[in-house]
Amino acid sequence: MQPEAVQPSIRANAVIRNIKQLVTVAQQPIAGASGVLQVLDKAALAVYRGKIVWIGRDDEAEPLFLSTRQDGITIVDAQGTVITPGFVDSHTHLVFAGQRAEEFHLRRAGMSYAELLAQGKGILTTVEATRRADAETLLTLAQKRLRLMRDHGTTTVEIKSGYGLDRVNEEACLHIINNLKALEEESPSSFPQRIRVVPTFLAAHVLPREYRERRADYIKLVVEELLPSFVGLARFCDVFCDTEAFTVEECRKILSRAKELGYRLKIHADQLSPSGGARLAAELGATSADHLDFASDEDLKALRDTGVVATLLPGCSYTLRSPYPSARRLLDLGLTVALATDCNPGTSYCENMQMIIGLAMAEMGMSLEEALTAATINGAKALALEKEIGSIEVGKRCELALWQLEDYREIGYHFGVNLVQSTLTLV
Repeated sequence: MQPEAVQPSIRANAVIRNIKQLVTVAQQPIAGASGVLQVLDKAALAVYRGKIVWIGRDDEAEPLFLSTRQDGITIVDAQGTVITPGFVDSHTHLVFAGQRAEEFHLRRAGMSYAELLAQGKGILTTVEATRRADAETLLTLAQKRLRLMRDHGTTTVEIKSGYGLDRVNEEACLHIINNLKALEEESPSSFPQRIRVVPTFLAAHVLPREYRERRADYIKLVVEELLPSFVGLARFCDVFCDTEAFTVEECRKILSRAKELGYRLKIHADQLSPSGGARLAAELGATSADHLDFASDEDLKALRDTGVVATLLPGCSYTLRSPYPSARRLLDLGLTVALATDCNPGTSYCENMQMIIGLAMAEMGMSLEEALTAATINGAKALALEKEIGSIEVGKRCELALWQLEDYREIGYHFGVNLVQSTLTLV
């Protein structure tokens, strides 16, 4: 007679075993884990309907789960990989057509961002190319970029509009972003490499050519027509508050109306000059303020005191050949710091969060532990999703990156190649 199968005390429909290191980035201590990132060696985890229900040593999974394999539990062999949370890329501009390689080389010849804008280049070049492209082309291009992000370990990505800058094209871009979101969500439940998409509305990116002499009319269009029309198509409203874009007062008017309509708020703040964007983010309770190259200590303290996440974008400093903002300064002031690619065709054409972590460690004063935290749980905080994703903890979604490493400390040390084997999202 066969012995009666031992029933698990925890309900699960999948168990991931044979994990060399589980880098949880947990906010609460995990039994047996060590270090700032709560790393558990020889680990396993169990999942039920997409949520993590158990984390422990691999040999502890045996009596809990394996005897009930015939009852529908799927066993996933991690093959001795290192597992971290999937990256949360909280600032990108993926929906665009065309490229701006010429500008990249002009900057290396000494031309400034402002000089390029004065010549009609910069963001407006991408606006023209995007307006000319059809929706199918834009969707295909965005899907390609999304796959590259996933291949490099990203499992959640925020995507902004902002290359349409009129009612028809902004709406088209938002629908494309939402189509990307739907395509991922509607994949078969067995599909292991989904990527979560978070839409953001960014009509206040730059003043379109046709409104060059009518700034007030464009602000009125955004506030009175576009924001109310696009409720439900975007989780966030963003603005570019800087010398070459929109003033503090213009941004306050847009964001205040967005807040009334139920959008969460983001701000491109103090990237090119001390524009007051960081202070405005604190005043309005934005979820994040991004860039912050020229933010003062007083403005940064205001962000800290109001709980605004500070998102740093080192890919821009690399592309623009500008000084890297000091992450060390922000961390020492007590801010929550996130990292993101700012993937866009002009100032940071990069889909790879591993590259961003490397730049943050090499140029911004971050340790590996700080950079990984910034690229995962703090990225989730920059999207107000930290209760769902960003760390490997019981109750959170199972969104993982599997790394071909002997030890997680090879991240940033072994550079210039893709160290991620795959991503895994269980539902």
